[in-house]
Order: sequence, then C-alpha cells, then structure tokens
Amino acid sequence: MAWPRTPDLMRSRLGATGVGYACGLLGQVASHALFVRPAEITSIWLPGGLVMAFLICRPPGRWPYLLAGFVLGGVCAFALRSGMVVIPLLGYLWLSACMAAGAATVKLVPGQVTMFPTISHLVRFFLYVVVGVSCACASGFIGVVSLIRDDVAMPRLWVLSTTAYAVAFMLITPLAVDLIRSRFPPWRDIGRQVIGFALFSIGLWILSILAWHAVPSNLSSVPLALFAPIPLLMLAAFQFGRFGPSVGLIIAFLPAIVIATRLDKADTFEVGLVNSYIMQLWTLACGVLVHALAIQARQRNDILQRLSVTSEENKSLAARLMLSQEEQSIRLSRELHDGVNQKLTFFSIALSALKLRSPVELHPPIEELTTGVRGLIDEVREISHSLHPAALEHAGLAGALDDLVRMIDGKWEGEIALMVEIDPDANPLTGENALCFYRVAQEAIRNAVQHSGARGMKIMLVARSNRWRLRVSDNGRGFAPDGVNVRSGLGLLSMRERVKSADGRLYIRSRPEFGTSITVEMRA
Repeated sequence: MAWPRTPDLMRSRLGATGVGYACGLLGQVASHALFVRPAEITSIWLPGGLVMAFLICRPPGRWPYLLAGFVLGGVCAFALRSGMVVIPLLGYLWLSACMAAGAATVKLVPGQVTMFPTISHLVRFFLYVVVGVSCACASGFIGVVSLIRDDVAMPRLWVLSTTAYAVAFMLITPLAVDLIRSRFPPWRDIGRQVIGFALFSIGLWILSILAWHAVPSNLSSVPLALFAPIPLLMLAAFQFGRFGPSVGLIIAFLPAIVIATRLDKADTFEVGLVNSYIMQLWTLACGVLVHALAIQARQRNDILQRLSVTSEENKSLAARLMLSQEEQSIRLSRELHDGVNQKLTFFSIALSALKLRSPVELHPPIEELTTGVRGLIDEVREISHSLHPAALEHAGLAGALDDLVRMIDGKWEGEIALMVEIDPDANPLTGENALCFYRVAQEAIRNAVQHSGARGMKIMLVARSNRWRLRVSDNGRGFAPDGVNVRSGLGLLSMRERVKSADGRLYIRSRPEFGTSITVEMRA
C-alpha cells in the first residue's frame, strides 16, 4: 500500500479543514438570519446539514480536520455576532461528536452514488440521523443554554431545536451528498431541463405569494397559504432526476420560512413558534414522503431500463438466430438443388436411356420408376424453393409471392388470388425486410391450407411512399388468438419475432368461423 506524499496529505487535511470552517461560519451566519424571535432559535440549522453530508461522503481519516474547521467556523460566527466564545465552543464540540456518531451509521459504501438507493437506506437515515442525532444535539444545546439563560421554557425550546436540526438533516444533507457524489453532464444535455425547472419554480413561488395575500391577515395562516401549491412542485421535481426531490423541498421550504420569520412580531412569541412548528413538521413529513416516492420512481425506471435493455438484447438475439436459420436454409437449399436434384436428374436420364436398351416387357416398370424419380425431383425443387426463395433476389417480393401463389395453386383445391399495388415512387424494401414479408406470407398460407379448412384466400401487397403492407386473408374456421397455446402457435410466434426484429407491426384478426386476416406493416 502506497502512502500519500506529505504535500498531498497536507493539502487534503487543509482542504478538509477549510470546508469545515466554511460550513460552520457561513452556515451559522445564515442560520442566525433565520432566527425565530424572541426564542432566539433558528428554524433550520444549516451548518449541521452541510457538515453531515461531508462526513458521510469523506473517509473517516479526514473527519477530525473537517470537524475542527467546523467548530472553529461556528465559534467565529458566534463571536462576530455576540462576542461569546466558550459557550459556543462547548456546544459545537458536543454537536460535532453527535454528528460523527450519526455519520458513522449511514456512511456511504464504495460505489454508492445516491444518498437513498433503497427505502431501507431512507429509513436508517431518518431513524439514526434525523431523529437520533437531532435529539442528541438538542439535548446538548439545552444543556448549554441552561448555563446562560433561565428565562426560556426548556421543553418547548428542546422541541423547536430538535426540529431545527432534523429539518437541516432531512433537507440539506441528501442534496449535498448527491452534489458531492455526482458528475454533471454537459450543459447542452441538461440546460433545457434546468431552465424549465427554474421557470416552473418561479411560477409556483408567484402562486404561493398570491395565495398568501389572498388569505386573511393571520400570521398562523402564513405557512399554510405558502404551502398550498407545493404538491405540484413536488410532482414536478420527479421529472428532474435524482436532484428533483431535494431541490424541490428546498425551493418549497426556504422561501416560506424566510417570509414567515420576517413577518413575526417581537410580541408574538406563541404565533412565531406555531409558524415554525408547522413549517418544520411539514418539511419532515414531506421530505420522507417525497424521497420515498422518488426511490420508488427511480427503482421503477431502473427496472424499465433493464427490461428495455433485455428486450433489445432478446431482439438482437432473435435477429441473429433468424439470420443463422436463413443462412442454414440457403446452404441446405443449394445442396438440395446442386447436389441431390442434380443426381436425381442424372438418375432420371439414365432410366430413360435404360428403357431404350431394355426389352419391351421391362418398359412399364422402368417408366413407372422414371415417373417417381421425376416427382421426387419436383418435390426436392419445391423444398429447395421454400428453404430459400431465389426469386426474391431476381424478381423482387412481388415476383416471389407470385411464384409462391402459383406453387400453392397447383396443389390446393381452393381459390387463391394475389393483388399487388406498388407505387413506382415507393421506397424499395431491403433484402431482410422483403424476406420477412415473404416468410410471413409463406407461414400464413401454410396455416390456411393445412389447418383452417379455407376454400378461398386473398393476398394483397401494397406499397405507398415509404410504407409497405402485406395482408393474407382466408375464409377458414378462424380461431381465438388469445387461446392459442405455445406448441400449436409456433408459427404465429415465429411471425411475431420476425416482424419485431424488422421493426414492423403485425396484426392478427381472427374469430372462430369468421376466417383469419394477418397484416404486416413496415417502413422501407
């Protein structure tokens, strides 16, 4: 194991100390600006939420330096505001110990990018940090306050301070963790999304302010009016990735608490506490709910994405299997045509020559044998043609279908008709798509001849612009498509897989005693 060089180690330690100092100083100054008066307690303790995020994301070896800077920054903020040093120092030391213990229970594992990949992570964070650490921090805070003040109702102050810590951990920490652990895509990829979210948020802020002005002049109604349109913002937040829930909560909460605390009067202690309680409890409840819903939505999207990838892989596999099958069919077709059929033809010629040199009484059996060989030649030719329709390469899809219809018409007692309407300006089909059309027609005709009991069949091929459509209809017994089992429906399954791999659409319409219609549509 290679130890870091001394300059790198010093820079790492100084960086951790600087981050902690900035969080303590700037966060505490911002929290002072959000004091609920005359209780002199903030509704959200910003530095705690920020430092907790860094503790969760950074290795434990940097924690002492991070927390040392944090304590120094927080004490400086109090010294600048009130001149106190010792009391804030005691308080920040206790808070640092509580947060370090809480961070150790929810530390991110290697490879974990988001704060809440599962519901269990959210529950553990809520119980250990939002509830446990907040209660411990509030208990220490009450102990420190009791050293310098005896005119404040301690139980009420404990409740308000506990919720202040909890709101910071619930609101700030998840977003900060996601920001620290993320790699942002280029602006061109997310610019429109960010601008849309910003405009939507501004619109909801305006709606919130209008809603507040619409209610009677009652300070306890301020947060209720401000929160009226927030569910819409929460729903919109899900459309903006994993940052959506956290950013949405901040957009909903921070303007509300700023307005509410600024409007509190010095002689309305009870009302000020009521406003803060409402906002804090609402934020905690919505935070858990929104993050839980976001986890479910993210897991659902992950499942859909995996299914999509699996579907594409299956589609690619099916296409490769069909290509392999077609290559095998071509090879067998050529072997039958160039090998077996040539030998049978030579055998037929030899029998004809043998007949000329044989006695007359042997002519009938030789003629019968020759007829059988010629019939076998025709059957081998038909098998070879069905394995690989060479007419597709020479005469196109229409010519290949015409050959198929002629071959069926010569052996089937029913009536079969082929109609072709191809616009001269229509885009030509690729070889793979033409083969797909041919195989579907071949399978549909085979099903109609062998299974449906049809007495009539109609095949229509239409091409307009870049769209091609093939329809095979018969007047046979028909069937219920939903009732086809796997074994008897292999032909239909093969059709679906072929058309799907070619990015086409297959429609099967059939009812018992009303015939069957199979339609394929595809872009050229």
